[in-house]
Amino acid sequence: MTLFLYGVVEAETGAVVGSGIDDRPLRSIADGPLVAIVTDHDDPDPLASPGALDGYERTVQRLMDSRAILPAQFGRVLADDQAVRAMLRRRRRDLLASLDSVRGAVELGIHARWRDTGDDNPDPRSESGAAYLRARLETRQSARRLASELDPLTALARSIRRALIPQRDLPVLDAYLVDRARVAEFVALVAELGGELDEVELVCTGPCPPYSFTS
Repeated sequence: MTLFLYGVVEAETGAVVGSGIDDRPLRSIADGPLVAIVTDHDDPDPLASPGALDGYERTVQRLMDSRAILPAQFGRVLADDQAVRAMLRRRRRDLLASLDSVRGAVELGIHARWRDTGDDNPDPRSESGAAYLRARLETRQSARRLASELDPLTALARSIRRALIPQRDLPVLDAYLVDRARVAEFVALVAELGGELDEVELVCTGPCPPYSFTS
């Protein structure tokens, strides 16, 4: 038997119902104030199941709609109930703190890219080493300038995770932890910023479980 872990919630949030990967029923494993949500699998590798990732994401999304959840990394499996309880006990302090930090919030993502990439993404096979590195540096500096244009969004977020990528087609990837009550305000500000940045395309994704804010 293998236990597939979907996430961790607070014990006081009530019973968990529904199904996960392969329509396996969800069940709870509690240890003190924490509950791990799992499904039981005879297959030692439930990830081999077709649609496993989609099943995981749908399950975590449904759970998020009714409670604060720390989603587990996709593919996290444990041997048995005892191993799950040991994990909850060992990480209790960190898990409780993380649950407190995401309670009442969701994750929204921002993908920022230049509309016309042209030939500004150099091919290392056709550039000298110095020219290639210089072009990458210029692209990273441009990404930083673009990221600074998104700073107004930080005022609407509890926390932010940012990745700057030295590629012109997708230089900025942001994740924002936003109060549920401010999601509409956040989305409206994204649209406003997108209208002001003529050469930039902003794509907002979510709301999602707080994947980027869970260790």
